Amino acid sequence: MVYCSTASGRGVWVRLTGKKGRVTMNRKALVTVLCVTAGLAVGQEAKPSPRVLLALEKTRFKEQLVDEMKQMLAKEGYEVSVLTHAKKKGLEAKAADFDAVFITNSGAHSKVRPWITAWLDANKAERDRILLHTTQTRDWKVTADVDAVTSASSKKDAATLATDYVTRLKAIIEK
Repeated sequence: MVYCSTASGRGVWVRLTGKKGRVTMNRKALVTVLCVTAGLAVGQEAKPSPRVLLALEKTRFKEQLVDEMKQMLAKEGYEVSVLTHAKKKGLEAKAADFDAVFITNSGAHSKVRPWITAWLDANKAERDRILLHTTQTRDWKVTADVDAVTSASSKKDAATLATDYVTRLKAIIEK
């Protein structure tokens, strides 16, 4: 057996013989390959996938939008969590637990839902990682502090909007 170590002092024991005690390969070649491989494996830790939270109120448009976004992000290796929020439930997550957060909210009367406003206040230290989207039905004079506004009837545009919002979430993560 041979001990292969790295500059950091970590290493592995390598057995050079086969079942019958015979050397199965040129020792120098085998030791070199195994030591280099062990050094790379020990020296490099896997970088975790970026975590993204997608939060929505249950409507056909928002479900389709979030589903499109989830598929796009998951395909690129992001770890995606989807949560629903409502008046009685609120949003049960912390922005600090994610690399980026997307919240879609129904903006009745050009206002963000009170439970979302409360959640944003509780997570204001992480505001730079939150993308807030709202929908409007009539009044396009938006007085709410949001990042994106679409028509509540934009279901046919969900894929296009999802692409735009995923691009924006990736920009948040890459900051």
